[in-house]
Amino acid sequence: VLLLTMYLRFRWQYRHVLATAAKLSCPPTLPIIGNAHLFFGDITDVTKNLRKISSNSDGIFCFWMGPIPFFVIVDPADIQIVLNSSSMLEKDNLYSVFRVFLGNSIFSSPVHVWKKYRRLMNPVMRPSNVEHFLPAFNEVSRKLTEQLSVSSPPSDRSDEIFEMAITASTRTIFSRKIILDNFIEAKSVIHNIGKLLILRLFKFWLHTEWLFRLLYGKEINECLKIRDKCMSDLSQEWKDGATIKKEVIPGANQNSDRLSGLNLVDVMFENLPIVSDDHDWIDEIITMIAGASDTVVSALSFLLLT
Repeated sequence: VLLLTMYLRFRWQYRHVLATAAKLSCPPTLPIIGNAHLFFGDITDVTKNLRKISSNSDGIFCFWMGPIPFFVIVDPADIQIVLNSSSMLEKDNLYSVFRVFLGNSIFSSPVHVWKKYRRLMNPVMRPSNVEHFLPAFNEVSRKLTEQLSVSSPPSDRSDEIFEMAITASTRTIFSRKIILDNFIEAKSVIHNIGKLLILRLFKFWLHTEWLFRLLYGKEINECLKIRDKCMSDLSQEWKDGATIKKEVIPGANQNSDRLSGLNLVDVMFENLPIVSDDHDWIDEIITMIAGASDTVVSALSFLLLT
């Protein structure tokens, strides 16, 4: 009786959403589980299933996880309309799967937190401000080009690509060169966190927090330990970032040269405290480094290997 009551309440509460989903095309469903079978197997299998569905769809379609519909938009023009809508700012509960590693950053935070901190970070992301970081982008790009231009036997060049990506991302956050003593650990933790997040995203049963921690608790704790160690090593950079603005500290070496322009650390120290009830600026730094590095590595790897 309780389950039936919950189901009927769900149907009534989301009747408009369900009515919209019923009008859209969807892959053939199975009783009770809907299209959940498409997410069985490894990530490669799931990706192939989703690509096949997308290629056979026209614009917008949905698939069902049990009684819950998920809407998929294929056309980028339609996606832009949705993303530009002020009524679509609130994130779905699905974004909570990222919070175990990324905290309450603007990537995963509810709209009332997102609005406040997105507004504070807007000046950093303006094209006119990003132009100040072009010298850093050019420098790391030239270095990578020189490394890849050297004739050598076939080998894994991901270390060079990752070093370039993380150097570029940290320089936009701190506006100066950062010496990473634990580079291999940083690469490892970003890679492993990415794998866990993708796994959790595509395996819908892992959206349940306690089950995810039960099955992957060891991997989660190891990633968090390395992540916290890396951030601890960078903590001095935040303190230096509060005092180094647009000049070079007398007697400092070249690694302390600061790029012009506003960076994330500037915004952080202008909007203290670092940790509040609903936000932690460290989460923003982690998200920026991980997101930027992963995106650049993926894009360059795809470019070089295809």
